[in-house]
Amino acid sequence: MAKGTRITVDLGSEELLKAVKFASVEQNKPIREIIIEALEQWLGGKKSSGQQQDYLAMMKALDAYRKTAEKG
Repeated sequence: MAKGTRITVDLGSEELLKAVKFASVEQNKPIREIIIEALEQWLGGKKSSGQQQDYLAMMKALDAYRKTAEKG
């Protein structure tokens, strides 16, 4: 993973944030690792269901659209 790759996420729930913090303490891992593991598991499930290809095709189309929009 590239060092310094960051995102800001509004979890939309104080309870979810508390649960993530609790898991971090319980597992003795930084919140960053908890979030990375959760995302990797979620994406892994998408791959096995065939939705990963759909997602990648959607992202490619979105990227092409954005490039077209920037030119216009």
